[in-house]
Amino acid sequence: MKKLVWQVLLAGTALLIIYSFLIGTPLKIHLATHWEIVLPRVLFLLGSFLLNALFSLTGSYVVLFGSASLFFGALINFLEFFFVYPPLFYPVKSIFYVFGSLLILIGISRVLLKLKRLILMFKGLFEENNDMVIYYDPSGKIVEVNQAVEKFLGYTRTDLLGKTIEEISGSVEERFLFQIENFSHDGIKSLEREFLSKDGRTVICESKLIPVYEGKKLAMIQEIARPIDDIKKIEDQIRRERKRFLAYFNNTPVLSVILREDGTIEDVNETGCKLLGVNREHLLNKNWFDMFPESFPHETFEGSFKEKIVHEGIIDGRIIKWVFIPLEKNRVMVTGLDITELKENLTTLEKDKKFYQLLLDLSKSLLSLGWNDFVFKQYLSPLGEVFGSKSVALYEKKNGNFVLTASLNGSFEEILSRIPEDIDCENEMLGIPLEYETETFAVLLIGCGKTDERLFEMARLLKNYLELIYWKLKGEERILWLAERDSLTGVYNREAFENRLAYLINLSKRYNRKLSFVFIDLDDFKRINDSKGHLVGDRVLKEFVNRLTSLLRKSDVVGRLGGDEFGIVLSETDRTGAEILMKRIEEHFREPVLVDGKQFFVNFSYGISVFPEDGESVKELLKVADERMYMNKFSKKRGRENV
Repeated sequence: MKKLVWQVLLAGTALLIIYSFLIGTPLKIHLATHWEIVLPRVLFLLGSFLLNALFSLTGSYVVLFGSASLFFGALINFLEFFFVYPPLFYPVKSIFYVFGSLLILIGISRVLLKLKRLILMFKGLFEENNDMVIYYDPSGKIVEVNQAVEKFLGYTRTDLLGKTIEEISGSVEERFLFQIENFSHDGIKSLEREFLSKDGRTVICESKLIPVYEGKKLAMIQEIARPIDDIKKIEDQIRRERKRFLAYFNNTPVLSVILREDGTIEDVNETGCKLLGVNREHLLNKNWFDMFPESFPHETFEGSFKEKIVHEGIIDGRIIKWVFIPLEKNRVMVTGLDITELKENLTTLEKDKKFYQLLLDLSKSLLSLGWNDFVFKQYLSPLGEVFGSKSVALYEKKNGNFVLTASLNGSFEEILSRIPEDIDCENEMLGIPLEYETETFAVLLIGCGKTDERLFEMARLLKNYLELIYWKLKGEERILWLAERDSLTGVYNREAFENRLAYLINLSKRYNRKLSFVFIDLDDFKRINDSKGHLVGDRVLKEFVNRLTSLLRKSDVVGRLGGDEFGIVLSETDRTGAEILMKRIEEHFREPVLVDGKQFFVNFSYGISVFPEDGESVKELLKVADERMYMNKFSKKRGRENV
């Protein structure tokens, strides 16, 4: 297509020049005296030609045809200096100009729109990617990171910019091996490596390094890393159990042999050699039908190259069920099972498959939805199926007692009189205790009749899975709790408290409800710190908060706003209700707080602001409550002075 454009351009140029000689009236022009007219036209013609050459390198035919039209207009403009054309011919030049400019504008607009879409796509993939994305310059310094890096490594973007690969790598050996030069010329590199987080943790990741070039020059290196700490733990667990399963499978009396198209033996397993009573060396490359003609018909073997076939045959007087599985390169894997054990083996294998699939599905659900009643209610029936039981129940420890979380076909409170310390089966009930930090937090009960080692192996594997997932979820909850809570008192810190207040304001605004905010400041608390020390002061603060929260509803929100400043959010509460509550709290704190047997009287001043009368934002409610608290404190102080 591009060659055709150049041919059209050359033919059009020739036609215009021929037309000028045949139709145009030649002008007697002295170029030396009119160079200031000729030169711009020549430059315009040359520029339009270069523009056409440039656009021919792109994949857009719109701008290519536009630049060609512009070139013809420039050529007519140039030839006008030497010839006079008929009047109707001059509008053609304008048509070429307008048509060419319009096509170029359309083409450029399309390119800009495509560029904008690509930028938006890149931004979305970069910012919203759950994997860590890091860009390094050729020297190995970090130039850009996405939000996932901040999440997994704990650094802020500002902390990371300018750091080198070595500074965020997890081991000295890895820092030496992991150099930009090793990954800049051979394309994408995949590896498993360690990152060092801000708090010193080692984060294991699957990482890909992608070189980015400007021409032949290396511009930067993109690294995409996916943390696999938790996945590796589960995969290692599955791998160990899979290895044990394969050992169990290989010890069953199963013959497996791979046959070529001509019937010769390519390979056979040890179990097959024992079953056939022949050494492996005597079987390889021998014809199967010469050695075991009664095993299965040759026609069945030939048909097995097209599809999987099951056939029963006889070998050495034993009935064998043969399974033919076609492989690549015109080979067939033939597996023989003793028919007397077939049903038992196949049933066991199917149960194992269902059990492992159940573990994977249950793990995914718990990791994505959290440890909750809904998930277990969905999986009690499959658990009962794989364990061969119609009765399953899960009890969780809450407030010191085991409470039924989910059950299938009844509950078993009478069995909980003795919580098993380890997996056992008593009164036809399999008990699986689940432990977290040496304490039993739940018990899974499964009805069992006949017990064997396989049943206990499944129970141990299920126990390990559930405890591992619970440990991971609790760890994530702890991290979230620490991010939102004041480390001393356990109530919300200021940032989390203000976020919660903003949320409750929006909720009250939506449903047209009242909301009260109380600002509390302890009176003369510095006196306790100065006289008794900060350790005692901290314990007094903790006791104050414990007593305060015990007087509030579960829906009320408490936060520590400063050293001895606290805030309370009272949902669906007007000023009168808030005043009644605070009077009751003041009355309660007339009794001293006990710390190490010593009495401390904790007095406080407070101010109340109400949504929406006193404000509709966090800032406004805080300001009004703060001012009223100081008025309260001042009036109390003045009252004491008058006394």
